This record gives sequence, C-alpha cells and structure tokens, in this order.
Amino acid sequence: MNEERFIKSNSDTWRELEELSMKIHKKGIKSLSSTNVKKFLSLFRLSSHHLAYAKTHYPQSNVVMYLNSIIGKSQNYIYTVKKIPLQEIKDYICYGFPKLLKTYRWYILGSFSFFIIGTLLSLILVLYNSDNANIFLDPSLVQGIKSGRSSGNSQWNYPLMSSYIMTNNITVSLKAFVMGITLGIGTIYALFFNGALLGALTALIYSYGDPINYWSLILPHGIIELTAIFISGAAGLIIAKSILIPGEYSRIHSLIKGTKNAVSLLGGIVFMLIIAGIIEGFFTPLNIPAVIKLIFAAVTALILAIYFSLPYIIKK
Repeated sequence: MNEERFIKSNSDTWRELEELSMKIHKKGIKSLSSTNVKKFLSLFRLSSHHLAYAKTHYPQSNVVMYLNSIIGKSQNYIYTVKKIPLQEIKDYICYGFPKLLKTYRWYILGSFSFFIIGTLLSLILVLYNSDNANIFLDPSLVQGIKSGRSSGNSQWNYPLMSSYIMTNNITVSLKAFVMGITLGIGTIYALFFNGALLGALTALIYSYGDPINYWSLILPHGIIELTAIFISGAAGLIIAKSILIPGEYSRIHSLIKGTKNAVSLLGGIVFMLIIAGIIEGFFTPLNIPAVIKLIFAAVTALILAIYFSLPYIIKK
C-alpha cells in the first residue's frame, strides 16, 4: 500500500483518537461514556498498529511523526497511575487496616504460633548449651557476645545488633508474605527460623550480656516490627490456604482471590515497618536511661492494642 492510500484509509481513525484525547485532556476521562472509553482504547490499539506499519514502510515520512505525537498523548491517559485520595489513605490506616486484622485474626494467631514455637525451642536449646546458638546465629556474632563477658567488656555493640535484627525482620516480613505461594511451607519456615533467631540471641544475652540494655534497644521498635512480621506471615498463610483449600472456587480463582486478600494487608505492614524504622533511627540510639526506653516500648504496645481494638470499639 502506498503512503497516500495508507493515510486516506486511516485518517478518520486518527482524527477520532485525537478528538477523544483532546476531550479527555480538557474534561477528564470521566467525561467519556463507557462506550466512548472502549472506543478510545480500540482506536489507540489500532493507531499503534498503524504507527508500527508506518515506521516499517515509510520511516522518513511526516506521518510517523504525526502518529508518534497522537499515540504519545493518548498513552498518557491510558497508563497514568491512579492517584489515591488522601482521605482513602486515612480511612485505610485509621479503620480499614484494623478491620482487616480483625477479619484475619486467626491467620495472625497462627503466624505468631509458628514464630513463638521457634523462639521457645531455640531459647531452651541455647540455655542448655550455648554452643547450640551456632545453629541459629552467625558464629562471629555468637563469639562476639560471648567474648563481651569473658573479656570484661560490657560494652558489646548493642546498636549494631539492633540494626542487624531490624534488617533481618524486614527481610523476613517480605519472605513470609511471598513464600505463601509454596503452600505455606516457606512462610512457616521463615516465621519459625526468625523466632529461633530471637530466642537464641536472647538466651545468649541472658548468659553473657546485659538483658536490660538488650531489651531497651530491641523492644522500642521491635514490638511494632515483630507485629508486622506476624501480619506478613498471616498474609502468606492466606495465600497458602487459597491454594490448599480452594472451596467452591477453582484453584486458580481461589489463588487470585486469596492473593488479593493478602495484598490488602501490605499497606498496613509497610506503614508499621516505616514507623518501626523511624523509632529505630531516631529514638533507639538516644543516650537516655534504659528504663525510659522500656517505658516507651510499653507505650507502643498499649497504642497497638488500642489501634487493633478500633473495629470492636467503632462500629462502621
């Protein structure tokens, strides 16, 4: 097909696309009826094919520049990221997320159970024999904690240890969620092993370190951070359950539904990890008495308890 015939055959399509793009630009996408929205998408796809054809057969032609222009403008309206109103974010944080936690409370309890089993098991093993800590922790970390006592150096680098735990917990949060796709096996392992890490570390500190200083550096941000891990684990278990027990849905549709339910928790998890990170960065390093940090940790636990109780208090 020669260029003149190509332009003549398709110019009406391009003109319609340009007119609809102009209307969207002036009045917004909501100004179009559902029929016109479908038409706009159809015209966009068709014109994109025309652009590809023109680039191949008429690469030096002005028609290529023209089609590039209208396709570029139209593309902005198709691939623009939807802006979330601040009110929606506020409603989600203040009520939507706590309501989801109430809905999925049994998954959260299950997630916590796998974590605490790992914690108690490693705690007992390491208290029985401190060498067992090497099963769960980096040997250099274990040796460093032990040498803090034997060398008389009570100033073991607790801030570094706290940062190590925070980084690990964020990683575990992501793993616990994503590994739900492994029928929950990966999620359970992540929860159990992270609990074991905390238990082993705690046992070592009680044997060789300063427990008060340890908890004052762990709990202020750790209460929120660990709770985020339990919720991440719950999200992973939701995905696992959707695969294992699809119920009335086909397995693929159950997985899609379960994943959507799990993803609905991510916004709150990220919010909690951000708060924990701020506390870790600005409050935990402060040179203040340990008892003040422990009181702060108790206050965060109380605030969390009240926050999670909102769906029971506010009927909406």
